[in-house]
Amino acid sequence: MNNNRSCEDERHHAPLNSILEALGEEFHELWQFTEQLQASLGPALLVVANDPERHRDVQSMDLLAQRLAALAKYMLTISRLLPEEWSVNPHSALSKVTLSDLQHRLNGASGPEESGQKSGELEMF
Repeated sequence: MNNNRSCEDERHHAPLNSILEALGEEFHELWQFTEQLQASLGPALLVVANDPERHRDVQSMDLLAQRLAALAKYMLTISRLLPEEWSVNPHSALSKVTLSDLQHRLNGASGPEESGQKSGELEMF
């Protein structure tokens, strides 16, 4: 094993529990977003739910919300169980995340806030 690479990698390591906690928080936020979406679309969803095919789609949205909530709880619980000294270098994985605000949050920083609107928010045009 190359010692130079090992030393450099360790400088960029982050606690694994912090990484998993950030993932759990993202799942939690996505769950809340899905719940809000269901509440906003509720009246329209009731109309289309009479169509058997659309009814399955409405149920799928509810299942999505339930799974996101479960994943959030799972990740947050696991993150609290890990020893604090466990760490990994997240930079390679973070480079695959193409949403800059999400990338910043997963790296432990606040996302860029430009003009009061978060990157990734729905923009009407």
